[in-house]
Amino acid sequence: MYIFNTTYHIESDIKEIFIAWLREVYIPTAMHRDELSEPQLCRVIAEEDTGGDNFSLQFHVADPNRLETWYDETGADLDNAIREKFGDRVLGFNTLLEIID
Repeated sequence: MYIFNTTYHIESDIKEIFIAWLREVYIPTAMHRDELSEPQLCRVIAEEDTGGDNFSLQFHVADPNRLETWYDETGADLDNAIREKFGDRVLGFNTLLEIID
């Protein structure tokens, strides 16, 4: 089992709008297919001032091939939707984590 993590850096003045959009649009769309499960949204605690807010959105995925299928068929469109709606006010990067225990 793996965790597909996306960490977002968000300008503070759009934080609530972005979180609402994740809950109302991104997560339901991502879950429409069966590749991803167990969504979890977390605030990243940073000791230094990053000039905004940081959040992590995580999903469980059975294996990297299923993630690749999801990304090709759904994820790329969601990434484009974020860029179209929020521009450079939201920046994100993906990490795939393998669950050990």
